[in-house]
This record gives sequence, C-alpha cells and structure tokens, in this order.
Amino acid sequence: MATTSIQGIGVRYGIISAVAMIVYFLVIISLGLQDSEIIRFASNIFILIAVILAIGTLKKRHDAMNRETPYLPGLAIGFLVGLIGSGLYAAFILFHAIFINPGYAGVLENQDYFGVSLPLMMVLGSVVILGTAVGAMTGYILMMAFDNSGGSMATPTTGHRHLTNKPN
Repeated sequence: MATTSIQGIGVRYGIISAVAMIVYFLVIISLGLQDSEIIRFASNIFILIAVILAIGTLKKRHDAMNRETPYLPGLAIGFLVGLIGSGLYAAFILFHAIFINPGYAGVLENQDYFGVSLPLMMVLGSVVILGTAVGAMTGYILMMAFDNSGGSMATPTTGHRHLTNKPN
C-alpha cells in the first residue's frame, strides 16, 4: 500500500475529526458551556472515533486484497488523525479567541490547567499534544488488536493427538 494512501486516510479522517470538534465547540458555545474544562476536554472523543474509522478503512482495504493489516501504517494513521484533527481544532480556537470573541482568550489563559495559568499559545499547544496523544494511543491499541504476530491460537491440523491421560 502506498504511503500516500496512508497519509490520505490520516489527513481525511483528521479533517473530519477537526470539523466534528469545531461543531461540538460551536454547540457548547451556544449552550454557554465553553468555560467548562471538562466539557471542552470531551471533544477528544471525536479524535478517538475518527482513528477507529480510519484504521477500519485501512483494515478494509487490506482485507479486500487478502493481506494482513500492516502495523506501522496503522500507528501512523492514528498519529496523523490526532495531530491534524487537534491542530486544526486549536487553530480554530485561536481564530475564535482573537477575531470572534477576544474575551475568550482571557478565559483560556486564566484557567488553571496544570496548577498555573498559561499563555494562550501554551494552552493551544497542550490541546495539540493531548489530541496527538489520544490519536496515537488509540491507533496503538487498535493495531495491537489486529496484530497476529504472536501466533495463532488455532489447533494444529497435522495430527490427532490430544493431551490426555490416556495413551494412544
């Protein structure tokens, strides 16, 4: 499978996750919940869903060719979806905080994320890091589920011997 196909899957689902997170953000703004850290944190569920869908697409393509799903490209897709999705989402939040609602930048800066107040760019950087980690870890977990390198649990087909106390 070509590298561009892997990148294409990652970029496509990264953009889809970013759009979903932006729509989610606009919904929580309309409900007046944008100041809640927990509500904003829930946007990462869209990265998780997008990684699942992206790796499912990769698996379907390889199953159609009767090939095993490759491990490292699956990890790359998870990383790309997380990085692109969270990067675009952070860019949207930056755009929103600067041009649409300048007061929101102060809200983000004054929230106590890590025990201290952070500048806006550091808050957005943490959004990107967290989203990338969610994507990469989701990809890692899914690819472990698809990995068959540990051997098969199937019974051998060459003999009829069974482990019992009775001799044959």
